[in-house]
Amino acid sequence: MTAPDSRNQSTSKVRTVCSYCGVGCGLVLDVGRGPDGRRTVLKASGDKEHPANFGRLCTKGATTADLLSAPGRLTTALVRTDRGQEPEPAPVDAAIAETARRLRAIVDEHGPDAVALYVSGQMSLEAQYLANKLAKGYLRTNQIESNSRLCMASAGTGYKLSLGADGPPGSYRDLDRADVFLVIGSNMADCHPILFLRMMDRVKSAGAKLIVVDPRRTATAAKADLFLQVKPGTDLALLNGLLHLLHANGHTDPAFVAAYTEGWEAMPEFLADYPPATVAEITGIAEDDLREAARLIGEAGEWTSCWTMGLNQSTHGTWNTNALVNLHLATGAICRPGSGPFSLTGQPNAMGGREMGYMGPGLPGQRSVLVDADRAFVEELWELAPGTIRADGVGKGTVEMFRKMADGEIKACWIICTNPVASVANRRTVIEGLEAAEFVVTQDVFTDTETNAYADVVLPGALWTETEGVLINSERNLTLAQPAADPPGEATADWRIIAAVARAMGYEDAFSYTDAEQIFEEIKRAWNPQTGYDLRGVSYKRLRSTPVQWPAATADGPDRNPVRYVNEDGTLTFPTASGRAVFHARPHLPPAELPDDDYPYLLNTGRLQHQWHTLTKTAKVAKLNKLDPGPFVEVHPEDAAALGIADGDSVEVASRRGRAVLPAVVTDRVLPGACFAPFHWNDLFGEYLSVNAVTSDAVDPLSFQPEFKVCAVSLTRVSTPVTVQPPTTAAISGGAATATPAPDATATAADPAGTALAAPAAASPFGLAPAPPPVLSERERLYLTGFLAGIPSGTPGVPVLPPDAPFTPEHALWVNGTLAGMYSRTATAAPSPLPAPSAPAREVLILWASQTGNAEEFAAATADRLTAGGHTASLVAMDETDPGALPSDADLLLITSTFGDGDAPDNGTGFWDSLTAPDARRLEGRRYAVLAFGDSSYDDFCGHGRRLDLRMDELGALRLAPRTDCEPDFESSAEAWLDQVLAALAAAHPAAVPTSQAPTVTAPASATAAVPVAPGP
Repeated sequence: MTAPDSRNQSTSKVRTVCSYCGVGCGLVLDVGRGPDGRRTVLKASGDKEHPANFGRLCTKGATTADLLSAPGRLTTALVRTDRGQEPEPAPVDAAIAETARRLRAIVDEHGPDAVALYVSGQMSLEAQYLANKLAKGYLRTNQIESNSRLCMASAGTGYKLSLGADGPPGSYRDLDRADVFLVIGSNMADCHPILFLRMMDRVKSAGAKLIVVDPRRTATAAKADLFLQVKPGTDLALLNGLLHLLHANGHTDPAFVAAYTEGWEAMPEFLADYPPATVAEITGIAEDDLREAARLIGEAGEWTSCWTMGLNQSTHGTWNTNALVNLHLATGAICRPGSGPFSLTGQPNAMGGREMGYMGPGLPGQRSVLVDADRAFVEELWELAPGTIRADGVGKGTVEMFRKMADGEIKACWIICTNPVASVANRRTVIEGLEAAEFVVTQDVFTDTETNAYADVVLPGALWTETEGVLINSERNLTLAQPAADPPGEATADWRIIAAVARAMGYEDAFSYTDAEQIFEEIKRAWNPQTGYDLRGVSYKRLRSTPVQWPAATADGPDRNPVRYVNEDGTLTFPTASGRAVFHARPHLPPAELPDDDYPYLLNTGRLQHQWHTLTKTAKVAKLNKLDPGPFVEVHPEDAAALGIADGDSVEVASRRGRAVLPAVVTDRVLPGACFAPFHWNDLFGEYLSVNAVTSDAVDPLSFQPEFKVCAVSLTRVSTPVTVQPPTTAAISGGAATATPAPDATATAADPAGTALAAPAAASPFGLAPAPPPVLSERERLYLTGFLAGIPSGTPGVPVLPPDAPFTPEHALWVNGTLAGMYSRTATAAPSPLPAPSAPAREVLILWASQTGNAEEFAAATADRLTAGGHTASLVAMDETDPGALPSDADLLLITSTFGDGDAPDNGTGFWDSLTAPDARRLEGRRYAVLAFGDSSYDDFCGHGRRLDLRMDELGALRLAPRTDCEPDFESSAEAWLDQVLAALAAAHPAAVPTSQAPTVTAPASATAAVPVAPGP
């Protein structure tokens, strides 16, 4: 959907989808013209009409506009003529021709299996389809793998074995109906926060119970009614033990089992080996807690399970999925609203890629090269001669692919939209493979990645906001990404690059698409009546109006199809040979690697809430880097004491494969003998930061997914300090970088409309890389146009934006710096004295807590405006403040957002805990005012601000002005609040606002709000 913005005819709004995790949140982008005249995304907000998020966004989605304006984009191809040389910029057409020539020569000399493709769940459905079509249909190689092998392969394989087909049988709507949630191996609060909040809505509104299973006490565990802190790698024993208790307690559904399943007859004898005492010994969970978990599940009317990497990234990850599905089959809690096993996907289109068959033996439409009928179907679809698609040569996953490369069997590799040097377990194998390969091609949107450093050719891809294509989320929901911005330079959609290489290799007829819609129409022909995969009723025209959830057989069918495998008469048929779901008896197995004398600890790895994958995107967003600024390793206090480790010490984490050196965080979030480290930071940020230099590459024998979650390590305190540097657009080891060129347009006083103040080339002597100007908002550009127009008639001196100019601090700093560079040739005129306030000025302390920056930025603007008005204003973050030590003669302005489930922002939690402590200091007579930022898409709108206001009142403080609750379009309401505060401060003896007369002022809600605040700005 694209529609004019009623506030400004030069701005339009484009509906699209978030590019991060698999939740698939809808976005609304405000699109205008950037400083260089290109279409540019000015703001991003949650789409209140999208069924995945209904307007809610996490911090990553909320800062999408910051990401899209980041420097460091590839604007042309890079080509390296010799491995010892730096790559040089080259025209894209020439680089495509060189890529095709080199690939063709290798296939002709060494055969098709000498070429491999490694692709991504971040590509569009159309690009994924073409990559697989080129590999299996035309190059005739089955050496195509995807980064989904690292995250979702075990879930997909487990689904196929238990239910007959990949993909969850239910949908997000189950979260609205369940009475009990079992979250196992998933930190939803950090990794899938929008679904976590939806689940917590059900917990709060209906009293649903939450069981969390995790070896680490996570943010998700903090909200649990029952937290089971399981020993690493013992999930199978736990799941079998729960089924043992369900069976013993009579909490199974024999009628369902008899009607719709097979294999139960072997289960009772198998489950006899998992009584509570045995399971407690294996897992470390108390017997009473095991019994309580089984009781909650057994007595639930409806129950839903959610899992992700904690179960999948295991050498028995497939069995984990089977055992979890066993619980649902035994209780009959599947394929009905509120009940089912729901795997949470890690990438925005990993579900689509699995449907396109983009790893291992897969073919489009949930088919396989190992099935004769499937090969024949796809050969007809692709207009190939019978026997063209090979059944042989299928590999055993990502790890094996790179080993074959290191061994010389695979001579060429084309890597698209992923960063395996940083993301694959035991990454040494990847590095050795890329160094050994004759030809390496990478395709990315950003110049600097750890993998690009090894490429002979780097091809510039376009971001999802610069092209058109479909992405499918965890619940099988299709959203159309529509072009909202212009790609820089020669950056091009992934599908166009793949098609161009294919045509250059001689496959002109099969890859002569003119637009992505043509490819999608071809994909629709791959519908599969066996598995229920069906997109026939979906079209680009329909998706421009609304997302659609498959199976969608007809154009006039419903947009939402939340439950699979249900017949018209309400009975169930699963896509197995018998039509029944299958019980699998899966015994507990230990991880591939256990502690020993040399490596006595177990390392668990994972993600943080405000960063994503290998930081190729999120590290470019300053607001996110403030929230999660660097790597660390969590060590239990007992282990830290034994090893002489304190908070902040450098710790070497070493395994049989490699080492990382990370700052220590001493915490009981992890169990004794265990440690945890996020894997986000890698070579671009410093030496020895890569956790995947340490992790185990042992794989599940069925899914071939590596066991990232458990590996044996040693922990040693070292003296070397850990240095984390932000990535630059300068050259990276073995590669070259090309920063986005500054635009040609330069604003001057004589040309006030040209507000693109260019970064000067003179920056280079200071070691500063050239970078484009920041993308100003429409309001900032309008103000700056008028400001520049007034300079010629103003007083002499260096023009400086006034403190209350409507700019973010970073943008104001950049504008003032540019103006200083243009005009600071003579001394400036002395500033006129500010008028004194009508009453003696009091000290004003501005306390802020912010998640994505809106509250922080407005707090800074408040400080500037107060200072300009003659007040003594201090700006302090809440996490740097002790409520008991606040100066007694200062007025307090509290500016805060709300995070997550009504909580304080990260940097406001400590202040809130102190303020609500039983022994909190009274604040009798202290004057204060609260400004709350939020989003009414959330049930607890501005909840933290409301509670802060109430608590201040309870402690005896007096209101200067009523609290104001702001929607994401906060500017007018926030400024009105500040006007009230200034008026109250200016009065000689302002009367405090009593509780009974403190109405909440709320900014008007907007379906396309400018800057999303929830879960917090």
